[in-house]
This record gives sequence, structure tokens and C-alpha cells, in this order.
Amino acid sequence: MSRPEAAGEIERARRLQQAGEQRGAIAAWAEALRLGADAAEVRLQLGVIHAELGEHTAAIEHLRAVLAERPRHEDALCMLGTVLYDMGRFSDAAAALEQALAVRPQFPEAHFNLGLARFEQGDLPGAARCIANCAAQNRGAPWNAGPAARLAGDPQPVFAPQDMAVNHTKLRHDCEQLEYLLGLGRLPAQFQPVLQDYRSLLAALPAVGDPSRVIPFDAARYPLVARTYKRPLHVDGGRVPAGPIISAELDAREIERRYQGTQPSVVAVDGLVTAEALAALRRFCRESTIWNDIKVGYLGAYFHDGFCCELLLRLAAELRERLPGVIRGLPLQMMWGYKCDSTLPALGTHADSAAVNVNFWITEDEANLDPAHGGLLVHTSVAPEDWGFSKYNLDAGQIEAYLNSVGSEPLVFPYRANRAVVFDSDLFHASDRPRFREGYLNRRINITLLYGSRTS
Repeated sequence: MSRPEAAGEIERARRLQQAGEQRGAIAAWAEALRLGADAAEVRLQLGVIHAELGEHTAAIEHLRAVLAERPRHEDALCMLGTVLYDMGRFSDAAAALEQALAVRPQFPEAHFNLGLARFEQGDLPGAARCIANCAAQNRGAPWNAGPAARLAGDPQPVFAPQDMAVNHTKLRHDCEQLEYLLGLGRLPAQFQPVLQDYRSLLAALPAVGDPSRVIPFDAARYPLVARTYKRPLHVDGGRVPAGPIISAELDAREIERRYQGTQPSVVAVDGLVTAEALAALRRFCRESTIWNDIKVGYLGAYFHDGFCCELLLRLAAELRERLPGVIRGLPLQMMWGYKCDSTLPALGTHADSAAVNVNFWITEDEANLDPAHGGLLVHTSVAPEDWGFSKYNLDAGQIEAYLNSVGSEPLVFPYRANRAVVFDSDLFHASDRPRFREGYLNRRINITLLYGSRTS
């Protein structure tokens, strides 16, 4: 229990940490500790901050201090596992994460990080199972085996009210996807009334001036939406094609030469995967009901929240194997997919918390109405080293002011299906405004993989 006099310093430390002012947060947490704050609470937060800054030795020192006092502190064990993972100590990371799960089996974050460790140990099926456990604890298990039966009952787990909010972007997508899955026979006829319920809610949704705004809906009036919203109604198995996923025609040495010889480090790679792998990736992204993160004009699906299968893990592993001079054996950190509306702006300018970013597009070229654009803008300026994640990833005002101050002009990489843009993740980048045809199969889909940490 922290002393009352430390409460103000704790509040200041959390504020600074949330704002991405990590050095200030470290000083504030240290002052809170001096004033009598709970040592385990303070040292856990110091471990988190030092880990984000890539200061692994300091992070481990704080986390081990927590565990010396409380050996079964599951949050410290999980955080220790993530730091050991970042250090390349995958076996030790797995052991710490297994200890955390022994204390708290319902611990999605630990399941996810254990999946990453299994991936780095070469156990792709084991990694897929662990990461599926993470998603299932958050969303429930996939309904594939008996969707009609699942529809008849109240789904578990219960979602927080903010996770049940809707907007036009999300509902339009879900109506299109339900219609698509019904047409393919992936969902039984019992889901036709579900589609009608979604359509009714979309028609009744008021016009909202702010496209980022989400609003609640009346679950009693739209019970089938309430029962199915953001649930894994159908998840494609991500069937892995025989043979390599990365195209045999890829000239790895030339790609590495261009990447290493360019300042800043950025290169476009065309024809990344085989035709069979591209078709399988499209099937997974179009059929899986995993698009649950609502953005302005697009939806996200994340590694820990359903965007995972052996196919995607194979892609991540083969990329690193085929491009050793670019990805440099760096551990996989994160993976996600984004699916855009036809004309609304997509992702704004930001940098990612990683060393190497692979941004890969899969929707057919015919869907793109503006072949000179619709891809990626990559600035030649990197995020300042002392900026925390909240600033370089989320603070649009600060980012714009910084880029203006250094006179940065972005490189333009037009959209092409099966094209990847590979670049230093410290570089600020943004989606080039898409203008795609209407229709579900025309939605722009990109896949992002992140390797290593900012300090790698």
C-alpha cells in the first residue's frame, strides 16, 4: 500500500508515462518510491518503461526486485518474459510466461507472448495455438463447428460497453461480410435474419459528423447484432499451401543491396508471395470475422485478437529467412491487417515501435481507381529517439510540427497487389489516401509485420 504523500507523484508519473514522456516518468516514479510508494508497483512500472526504451538490463533489475518480494506476481512474470523475448532469450522467456500462466490461466497477454516465444523456437503450430488461446479468452472460441447452435445462446465472454459501440464504417463492412459468407455457405441460413438485423441497425444509425465517433445501440431492439457483434462467427483456417510461401523469383540479394544502400532504408518488393499463398491470404482476410478495431475509415485486426494462423506465421518466418540482410534475424514483434472503406482516409502519419516494418498489400489491382496512389507515403525523417510510443505513434499534432520543422517530404509508393514496402520502422509513414471501387471484394487490405525493437 502506498503512503498518501506518494499519491500525487504516482499520478504525475502515470500522466507522463501515458504522454510518452518516459524520462520524466522514470524520475517521477523514483520520487514516488522515495516518498513511500509501494515498491512492487513502482518497480513494475519502471520495468515497463525501461523495456520500452530498450534498456533491458535496467528493466530486468526492477522486475526481478518485484519477484524477489512477490515470486508469484503474474504481471511481473509476464513482463519479464517479454523483456527476455526482446533480448533473444526465447527459452527463458517461455519459462517466465509459463509461470505467469500457472498463476493466472486466464491471462490473454501471457498466452500471446508465449506464442511469440514458441514462434521463435520454431514451433509454428504451438505458436498458433497459444495466440488462438489469447483471442479466445478475449472473444470466445470460433463458431465454425456449430454457428447455428452458438447463435441460439448468449455468447461469452461478455464485452465491455465500449467494445459494443458501432459506427457506419464497421456496420457497412459487417453487412457486406455477412452477405459474402452466406453466399459462400460459410454461414448457415439461420444467419440471414442476423444480416437483416445489421442492415436495420445501419439504416437507423444517425448521421455522425465525426467519422471517428462510435455510439452505443439498443441491444433489446437489435438482439441478433448484440449476440454476434465482434464475435468469431467464422474464422478461415489459413490453410498453408504446399511448398514455400515467398516467391522463388524474389531476388533477395538485390533487395538487400537496395535496402542497405539506401538512406533512409526503404525498398519496394513486388511479387512477394506465390499465387497460391496470395489466394490463401485473401481468403483468410475476407472470410474471417476478426475486424474489430474501429478506426477512421478503416478497420483493424490484430495479432493478439484473431489476426493469426499458421499461414501468417509461415509468412513471417519465411520473410526473415529469405531477407537475412534486411530483417537480420530480429524477433517478430507484431502483425496486423487493415481493411479500408473505398474513399475514406486511412492511417495517418506515425512511426512504429520496431526495427523493420513490412507493409504488404493483397487486394487485386483492378479494385484501385488511382494507380498512381493508394499505397504508402514514407518520410525520410525518423522519430526522435527520446519520444515515447504515445508521441511518435499517436500524437498527430507533434508529429506534423516536427516534420514541418525538418522540411520532410514523403516518398510515394503506389498501391500494387502483392507489393511490400520494407523500411526502417523509425521512419514516419502514412497510408496514401485510397480511392478504390465499391464492393466487399474491392476493399483495400494491407498486412503489416514488425520485427525487432526501436533499439535493435
